Amino acid sequence: MNAPPRAERIPPAAAHVVVVGPVRNCGATIAEEVARFRSILSGFASVGFLLIESDSVDDSVPRLRQLAAQVPGFVFESMGTLRDRHPIRCDRIAVCRNVYVERVANDPRYRHIDYVMAADLDNINHQLSAEAVLSCWRSDVDWSVMTANQRLGYYDIWALRHPAWAPLDCWAAYREMAAVVGHRQAVEMCVASKQVRVPSDAAPIEVESAFGGFAVYRRDAFVTGRYVGLDANGGEVNEHISFHADLRARGHRIYINPAMINADFTEHTYYKTRLGHLRKELMWRVREAADSLHCREQLEAAIDAIKKRLAGSMERPGKLR
Repeated sequence: MNAPPRAERIPPAAAHVVVVGPVRNCGATIAEEVARFRSILSGFASVGFLLIESDSVDDSVPRLRQLAAQVPGFVFESMGTLRDRHPIRCDRIAVCRNVYVERVANDPRYRHIDYVMAADLDNINHQLSAEAVLSCWRSDVDWSVMTANQRLGYYDIWALRHPAWAPLDCWAAYREMAAVVGHRQAVEMCVASKQVRVPSDAAPIEVESAFGGFAVYRRDAFVTGRYVGLDANGGEVNEHISFHADLRARGHRIYINPAMINADFTEHTYYKTRLGHLRKELMWRVREAADSLHCREQLEAAIDAIKKRLAGSMERPGKLR
């Protein structure tokens, strides 16, 4: 593996950026998300958007058309219904992500782009700030990719690969261990135990892969990757793993930037709050009761209803009360 020559870091005030992401059923929230990112990134020379929509059943497409007419540099493409051809979620998302990789690489509209900012546009970046993003430019490490952190506990273990912290596919490990130690202990062992708090003042952590809902890519690194959401046997895998493996094979270096906080917690780490811990205990007790009564499937609907009721008590996702 030959490392690419150290790239000169372009100062934000001179750097042109594009925000990319897949979207679905975003009609009620996408205008707010776009406004948020335009504000956060206002210190850059220019900010564009390239969003790829699919499988929406709300008014996402009309809302995206409105933004395209109103916001300079806003572009979207609708892939229509992918679910029939790509029924597995990560495969479907990979298809959408690869569209924006191809556009950034080959569309003349993006030749001037210096940095690509990949974002989940589902309110997970509610706590992201301009200062958090600019911390990437204050770092001494020679990065091609900087990814986000969460204040209460790092959540995105499936997209994470680190030789000590998360060397394996966490859900593949879970499936293997659940047959041995049971569902609850397998989740604790393979997923929850790895959702640790990374202090915001810690040094950047070099990883093989990470995402966390937001990432900053050098353009020259970004265009060398391809997302894959299925393994050789057609099983679901996290699409970021293959993408980052492609970048690393070309010598690009990927980091978690602990200072780039985008949320206090997410739906995956809500259990780390006091109310969330109570909810977690309740959920496990209900599941264990269902297993003992051999009626797990019948009670799953009740579990979903309880989750929705408790989730409604949160002010906003990703923000501590």
